[in-house]
Amino acid sequence: MTAQPPLRRFQLCVSDELGPFAAQLDRVYYPSRLRMPVRPQLSRSPSVLNAIHRRDFTIGYVRPRTDMQVVPEGDRPAYHVNFAWNGSLGALSGERDVRVRDGVAAVHNPGERHMLHHWQPGTGVVGIKLASEFVEAELTGLLGRAPTEPLRFSPEFLLTEGLGASWLTLARFVIAELDRPGLIEAPGMLQPYVRTLAVALLNAQPHNYSDQLRDPSGPPRTGIVRRAQESIERRYAEPLLVTDIARDAGVSVRRLQETFAEVHGISPKTYLRDYRLEQAHRALRAGQGSVTEVAQACGFNHLGRFAASYRERFGELPSQTLG
Repeated sequence: MTAQPPLRRFQLCVSDELGPFAAQLDRVYYPSRLRMPVRPQLSRSPSVLNAIHRRDFTIGYVRPRTDMQVVPEGDRPAYHVNFAWNGSLGALSGERDVRVRDGVAAVHNPGERHMLHHWQPGTGVVGIKLASEFVEAELTGLLGRAPTEPLRFSPEFLLTEGLGASWLTLARFVIAELDRPGLIEAPGMLQPYVRTLAVALLNAQPHNYSDQLRDPSGPPRTGIVRRAQESIERRYAEPLLVTDIARDAGVSVRRLQETFAEVHGISPKTYLRDYRLEQAHRALRAGQGSVTEVAQACGFNHLGRFAASYRERFGELPSQTLG
């Protein structure tokens, strides 16, 4: 683990005092009661809270100066994933007490008991809060219909192998991008990354809809591709995800992918990329803007990948088409 705390560009509090730390914690997560031991062992390092906070999500790093209990109060309409950046701590999630440490995270569901406790000295934890509506909208897209009961994740999240390890790699990538000035802070860029984190969580961590996500049955295939293509043609300039296309087509992501493979022999993501490239090619030939302007207007946010895909498809760079 790196010695440097993550999210340093979003520092909210560095303090030896409990009050400022608690106030910022309440603001970006929830109002909470902080309980300290009678004789706390104070670290020489101050308490640290770094966080980027938006309406639908918070990504933060929390390192208290001493062991404490953090007990959220009131209504908590969000899901949480807590994983250790360094050290370890206890995380009560519902009736399960998870020891959060290297390779093991805790997932907290809305409305269930939630407490962080027994922090090893110097422990820092990354806490990702995702609004209930935000996660459930992605679940709706994956299922192809609205869920009929509240989504409930299993509390212990294993991050050492398989899908859990992939989720952790994705989370660390997002944090690393936030730690340096770049495109991720441009308008419309961060939200799709966090949406991908939510979709990855739904696929990686067991919950009460996991079996339904793996079930290939669904509505008839008639019209699925047509509705998906209409969605792509209407929304290709947006930061569109496969879950969005599936939701517009009225099917699950798996159903959509199977249908595209049958009809086109490619994935819906590849079809979307190819459609965007065709639109960009037409716009460049017509001289409808610079390479950057055309790429962004066609839904490409990474110019290097756009240029590489464009050259692979058309045999020349975008700048050569533009002349």
